[in-house]
Amino acid sequence: MRKRELAALVVTATLALAACGGGGAAKATPPASLGAGEGALNLVAWTNYVVGGTGGETVAGAPDWVTPFETATGCKVKVKVSGGSSDMVELMKTGEYDGVSASGDATLRLIAGGDVSPVNTDIIPNYKDVYAGLKNQSYNTVNGQAYGVPHGRGANVLMYNPAVVTTPPDS
Repeated sequence: MRKRELAALVVTATLALAACGGGGAAKATPPASLGAGEGALNLVAWTNYVVGGTGGETVAGAPDWVTPFETATGCKVKVKVSGGSSDMVELMKTGEYDGVSASGDATLRLIAGGDVSPVNTDIIPNYKDVYAGLKNQSYNTVNGQAYGVPHGRGANVLMYNPAVVTTPPDS
């Protein structure tokens, strides 16, 4: 069976800094550098993606990564937890959010709709550490321009009952 890979986008600390430094409006070209912080960051995220701080989720036993970010930057984080890609796309269309942890199935809709801005990967210090096979993929890059930072992948697994499906699927 051929596995399809799906990469999700995350809002990294550097991208969050960029969002804290901008006015939230989509830009035609990526920023050349980080701007001055505006002090607030509104995110749309999957559950357990933005944990801790003043506006993140509270998840028992999960590490708090928001508080160190807020302390280091002075940028307060607020998260809207979303349960699905279509909801994330609709929320981003409102213009009320600075970043999103959208899955690959939503990213091209966000890019085509002008709901996300291009990303300058040159100003992300740890971008070099992202696995090369995840960079510049069709779900987060258009015409050579990145619109997000992938952090992983997941398989779309097909399950079937061999008592009912006697010829195993091959794709």
